[in-house]
Amino acid sequence: MTQYTIKILGAQFAANPDYKFGDPETEEICGRTIDMLTKLKNTKPRVVLKPEPENIHDEKAVMARAIGKKIGYVNRDQQNDVRQLLRRSKRGMLCAEVGEVVIDKHGFLYVTVQSDDATTTADVQETGFDWREWHTDMPLLPPSDALNAEEEAAFILEEELLPNLNDADLEELQTYLNIWMEGSRHDMSQEASSQRQQYIRLLAESERSEVRLLAKELEHQSASMCCRHRLEERVLEWWPCLVDSDKMENLWVHWHEQTNGRLWDGLRLIDEKLRQLPGKLYESIGHLETVFSQLYYLSIPRATLTSVLALLALRVKTCRQLGIEMKPMAQTDYADDASDGNSISMNDFAESFKKYPINTALRLYSGVSTLLAWHPSWQKNSPKFHQQILAKAQEQQDKQEQKQDKMIEEVKKVANKPTTQNIYGDKNDFQSGAQLLKMGIPQGTDPAKIAARIAEQQQALLKQKEN
Repeated sequence: MTQYTIKILGAQFAANPDYKFGDPETEEICGRTIDMLTKLKNTKPRVVLKPEPENIHDEKAVMARAIGKKIGYVNRDQQNDVRQLLRRSKRGMLCAEVGEVVIDKHGFLYVTVQSDDATTTADVQETGFDWREWHTDMPLLPPSDALNAEEEAAFILEEELLPNLNDADLEELQTYLNIWMEGSRHDMSQEASSQRQQYIRLLAESERSEVRLLAKELEHQSASMCCRHRLEERVLEWWPCLVDSDKMENLWVHWHEQTNGRLWDGLRLIDEKLRQLPGKLYESIGHLETVFSQLYYLSIPRATLTSVLALLALRVKTCRQLGIEMKPMAQTDYADDASDGNSISMNDFAESFKKYPINTALRLYSGVSTLLAWHPSWQKNSPKFHQQILAKAQEQQDKQEQKQDKMIEEVKKVANKPTTQNIYGDKNDFQSGAQLLKMGIPQGTDPAKIAARIAEQQQALLKQKEN
């Protein structure tokens, strides 16, 4: 056995998921970071190191997790060493112990890993349909945090706790079982099903009565995985959250770019893949409760299940865009996209906005932005269109202000020489100002009242300009 000491950074980002580099470090943000590090120092939980290939900033990132939550990342200088250890690991994850913890708003910690030369075990392949031959080159959803927590908990349970049930800490065992159960509530994969049965058996065979009681909760979950209540929960709660998530929206935009915006062609490609699945799953595609039930009983490996769910979610969003029902399609049902005929260019589209009054143009822009939010070309060009509309609005405002400034100057001239002689502009050199004063001022008005009226007009114009 060899011991490795690894530095874990990024505690402030793990404790504050919405915090971005360069944002102001408020007292609240710093407090959450210090609280998390203090808890890690006091409790010293087991830490799991696991690759995070979906990380958009670093595809080689290795995250550190503890008690179902991310606590940071392996220092980049040690990434290659840790990834080599991970490749030698039979689970693709490493279990580490908390060492020194530096508590600060930019704090970090060290963890230690014991490693040997364990080799990677082959994936278990069920008889029947060969899932290894079912693959897709279409874009896939990245793992959810719930799945990461589930896999972390499974790793700790199987590597550390379940093999030593007679000595395991009951509270720690209960904690990781709860994390696993929460993450696997909607997991219909072959791995989750096998793990559930394995955990039930090991817990039920324990010599400790309090441990045997924990098996009851898993037995209840196993019995309800495909019951009507759980199916409705998936369809009404979990599935809409997945379809409308930011991750799914990013996947949809990527998919739309790949298919050049041709929705019917995209739908045809999705259906070609789904028709390859066993159990006549495609024929039930209009009834998601049935589809989820079929997926559960097909014992699909998790990697394949992720692909299938991504395709189903893409199909839902595609049908929404086309305004058609989510149901099986025959080859004659696919329409041709009309997007490659007499299409209007984005520049022509932008110029059409500027032909309208500014307020109308802004309203139209807002409405079109809502309708075309999914369109890659619109996402790329819409900021430029918006700036062009605002530039025209600024140009018109500048002209209006110049006109008002000129009017105010003329009123000021009149205010300096208020006489009855120039009320109607017969003998004066400020014709436009006198013309303004004509309104509502009878002949023979006292000069003091004329001056007061001029001051009123001046104040009104100044106020109008400010508004």
